[in-house]
Amino acid sequence: MRRRRWPFVILILFFAGGFWLFNNRATIFGGVFTNTAPTIKAPTNDVHSTEITKQSLSSLNFSGTQAISVNDNQPDFTVEDLSLSEGAWQKLQPRDWEGRAQVANAMLNKSLMPSVQREPLIFNPSGYHVYKNSDGEYLYNRSHLIGYQLTGLNNEPKNLVTGTKSFNALHTTDDQQSMENYENIVAEYLKKDSHRYVRYRVTPIYRSVEQVPRGVEMEAQSITDNSIKFNVYVFNVEPGWQINYLTGLAARQ
Repeated sequence: MRRRRWPFVILILFFAGGFWLFNNRATIFGGVFTNTAPTIKAPTNDVHSTEITKQSLSSLNFSGTQAISVNDNQPDFTVEDLSLSEGAWQKLQPRDWEGRAQVANAMLNKSLMPSVQREPLIFNPSGYHVYKNSDGEYLYNRSHLIGYQLTGLNNEPKNLVTGTKSFNALHTTDDQQSMENYENIVAEYLKKDSHRYVRYRVTPIYRSVEQVPRGVEMEAQSITDNSIKFNVYVFNVEPGWQINYLTGLAARQ
């Protein structure tokens, strides 16, 4: 009789154990998988990180350094962005409803670089006014997003923003970096070999409906080697001047 009871007891214990295991499955298995292979929840919205960068950059205020690195100086290009399937090219987004230039993209190559001297600029970008510094130099430049030396594009409204001299041109009295510094780095690299390509993107950063950008984000990455790779933000400011970015009006401090 006792031997006949054992299968019955084992069956009861089996179902009891299964019932307990079922009720505590979340705690048991959840703890096991969390400790051995933690998972990261995928984002619900496919928001490109460039948009997040834009939002954070527009809130920055100048603190003494003309150019700062963004994202540890790493450009934010996708695999598709770096493709050479179309060869060398440049593409400019249409100006917005305020007439402000938007993102400028290019796959740069020596073949795009101009062979003639640049003609004078005549188009006035949004927020442009004429002011002179005490040395006779102009406060504002008509600043190319993609520099003329890189593609030869000149009086193109979609490629021009209002930028200060310190923002746009080389500094002669200090070691601060401007847009031209980074453009020169890319230009010198491209000139040495017609087989070299650089993926390039310049994004003007506006705050709300202001006419003048607070700065630009410049991203570049060479395709066939690692010679060129940067992601920087250049502040659109000028020492000794207070700028109204909404209108472009300025006053000496």
